[in-house]
Order: sequence, then C-alpha cells, then structure tokens
Amino acid sequence: MTRWTDKDRIFMKEALRLARRGWGLVSPNPMVGAVLVKRGKIVSSGWHTGPGLPHAEIEALTAAGKKARGADLYVNLEPCRHTGRTGPCTDAIIAAGVERVFYSLPDPNPLAAGGAKALEDAGVETLRGLLAQEAYELNQFFVKWQLTRKPFVILKTAASLDGKIATRAGDSRWITSKVARNYGHHLRSGVDAILIGRATASKDDPELSARPWGRRKMHRQPMRCVLDPSLKLPLSLKLFDPSCGGPTTVFCAPDAPEAAAAARAAADARVIRIPYARRGLLSLESALTALGGLEVQSVLIEPGATLAASALIDETVADLIHIFMAPMFLGGHDAPGILGGEGVSALSEARQAEFLRISRKGPDLHMVIRPQGAFEPPAGFLLPDDLEPAAAAPPQEPED
Repeated sequence: MTRWTDKDRIFMKEALRLARRGWGLVSPNPMVGAVLVKRGKIVSSGWHTGPGLPHAEIEALTAAGKKARGADLYVNLEPCRHTGRTGPCTDAIIAAGVERVFYSLPDPNPLAAGGAKALEDAGVETLRGLLAQEAYELNQFFVKWQLTRKPFVILKTAASLDGKIATRAGDSRWITSKVARNYGHHLRSGVDAILIGRATASKDDPELSARPWGRRKMHRQPMRCVLDPSLKLPLSLKLFDPSCGGPTTVFCAPDAPEAAAAARAAADARVIRIPYARRGLLSLESALTALGGLEVQSVLIEPGATLAASALIDETVADLIHIFMAPMFLGGHDAPGILGGEGVSALSEARQAEFLRISRKGPDLHMVIRPQGAFEPPAGFLLPDDLEPAAAAPPQEPED
C-alpha cells in the first residue's frame, strides 16, 4: 500500500476544497478539483465550474503553462480519457509533461474510465487512493448513479426535542432556526430533485425551490416531485408554477384519471404512473427508479410522517438522513412525530443506523445519519490511505 506523505495529504485536501465549490453547479458531472505541484509548492490549481466547461485538470494546466512540465498533479477523480462536451484530460496531461498524477477514486463512468491506464501507457506515473473516503463522500451522488442508475437519496426532517414535526393543531412554521433552514436550502441547491408527499403539498403549499444566500449560486433549480396517487392536488399550488422553481414531476397511480393527467401535462408537469407499494401509498422504489432513468442522480425527500416511514422502514430507500432538532417540547398524542405508519412490532425488526456527525446549526442540533442498507460502493472501489482513516462526511458546509 502506498505511504502518503503529509504534503501529499495537504495537496489533495486542497484539491478537495476546490472541488467543493462545484456544489450546486456541476451536476450531472462530478465535483473535481486539481492542484499542480512542483518542488513541493503549488504552482496552479483549478476546479470544474459547470457542465460543458473545462475540467479541473485543464483549468490547472492552463494556469500553469510551461510550469506544468515535470510537475505532480493532485486530483480527486481519475482524469477522463473520452471526448464529450470537452476533450480528454489525459491527452492534455501528457502533452503538458506532467510527471506524476495522484488521484483519489477511479472514474465510475464507463465512458470516461481508463484514464490512469492511458497515462501509464504514456509514461506518466499514477498513484491511486489518496483520501479516497473523503473523495467518495464528496461525489457519492455521482458514484451511486453511475454504478446503479438509481439516485442517491437524502431524507431531511426537522423536529422538536420530543420528536414532533408539528403541533397537534398542525403548526410547524418554524420549528427550527433560520440557520438550520438556510442549511436546508444548501442541501436543496446541490441535489437534482426534491420529493414530497401529497399531504405536505396540500398543507404547506411549498415552492420546493433552493434559495441560496451570500455568494452561493446555482446553474439550475432542482426538479420538484410530488406523490399524488389520484391526481387531486390543485394546479394552483406553487409547485406547478414554473416561475417558483424547477420543472415539476407528478407520480400517480396506474388508475389515476386520464383527464387529470392531461391537465397536468398541459401545465408543463411531467406525469409518471407508478404502482402502489401497499394500499393507498405509491411505491417510492418505483418513483426513484423512474427518476434515475431521467438521469436524476440525487433526490432530497422532505417528508411528512407517513412518507418518512415509507422511506426509512417500509421501503428503506434513504442513503443519508439529516435531522434538525430544535430546543423545544411540543407534546401531544395527536401531534405528528418524525415517523408515522404502522411501525415495527419488535425491536429485532428495527432499522439500525450510524451517527456520522452531530453538530449545531444556530440553536438547533444537527444530526447526520447513515441508515442500515444505505448504498455502499463495491469492494475494491475505495483504496483508503494508510495513515489514518478518513471520517465519513455528509454533503459539505456552504462556503459563503
């Protein structure tokens, strides 16, 4: 196993820091940063800023010019070797005279993979696996979709300390602080789609848009998705208003009225018929499979109690969970909790989970959790470095 130096780790951390700037800007491409180093010092750097724009390696090579000859390149994803909207990065690296390439992860895209071999064949030394875990966590949306054609699923919810998402009268605005809500918009800004249930759409009439702050920017709004089995939601809702956010997709039952489906299509909403998972509840798995077929790589579920139970217990589709807990108690037998549904009858049936991080967002507690059964890359995909294990990380904090 390769022994990385402290400087190797510093340079790759800088590449990862640059890559994170692509949050909300580069999908369906991965977030990639690149650093060129010569005689132990950074001579140039770059990051991928959006689809169709130069890759991180090209940005760094262009900035370096002749200084790239004999330099080392640190990049968090294997350089591509195919021609798409841009040319192969491998050709540019070879032509620039780069001596060594350190990369964290192999490219899971079969059309772009093989860059390391192309570099080796041209006499460029390649070293794989530096900060692989951190690099994977940064691009887990891209990796899962490329390997499975299904989106990575994040579930986000907010509750009081006693686990209530609203009062017994249904009041839920706002349980958590503005700081926590801003982070929720940060999550929205980085995913391809947001999914809610019919009850949430009817009660809250949300826009389902991402509203960045500070210097944050986006290249598009996420797709807005709703589960509406019988197509009873009125077209006057904000999620059908194209001026409020991204395109709208409605999932309905196979027997939903044709006239209602046609009316939604006429309002520029995509209608997709999917089967029931059980009586009255549409199949989340089928909805996610359909979204994957539309090249949606990531979905943020913002559920009520029933949808949360479907995603976490009944169909277990969530790969990552964000729970924000406000320092208050609501109480009440009739106040909805985080999870509804029938629940399990025995502790042995409980879905286990792992805490990845517990922090503060303003006055609120922020827990990031990986549930049992979440997506994991195949054996051999990660080659973790051997100095110290990297802690698994959720989507990164916003950079203002």
